[in-house]
Amino acid sequence: MSTTPPRLRAAFVRRVHGVQGEVKVESTGGDVARFHRGLCLETEPGQRRLTVRSARDGGEGTVLLAFDNVTTPEDAASLCGMYLTVSTATARGLGGDEWFVWQLRGLQVRTALGEHLGVVDDVESGVANDVLVVRRDADVLRLPMVRAFVQRVDIDAGVIVVVPQAEEQA
Repeated sequence: MSTTPPRLRAAFVRRVHGVQGEVKVESTGGDVARFHRGLCLETEPGQRRLTVRSARDGGEGTVLLAFDNVTTPEDAASLCGMYLTVSTATARGLGGDEWFVWQLRGLQVRTALGEHLGVVDDVESGVANDVLVVRRDADVLRLPMVRAFVQRVDIDAGVIVVVPQAEEQA
């Protein structure tokens, strides 16, 4: 299992929005409410600290963010293509069926009958759902992170129990 990282990715800066230094970001989880006024973010790598001045829905799953001390399109352009991170201690709360990617990496993946399928290497974002990337020796399985496949996630026990379909077992 992975150790708790000091910082988590909160958003990816897509582009400048308008002439006041606002940026359009893609949130890596949660909605616009997670970006409250006063939230401290850092660019990745930690070259710059930013304090959220305002946040609003940008449509299509995006968020428009304004920061203290970023007031021009040129200032905002310097953030494009960067991840914005938040300290783990101030990360948003998760729901019952939510996990951070770092919590899933390294977990053993098994069938309900106990057959070892591999170890979670990563989680890929998908359009409809996330996808578990499971390494088994030199092979890689990709399993959709949906109830039809994932029966149980037990972080403490270090295991994810899945119901693979026939094509995943080949």
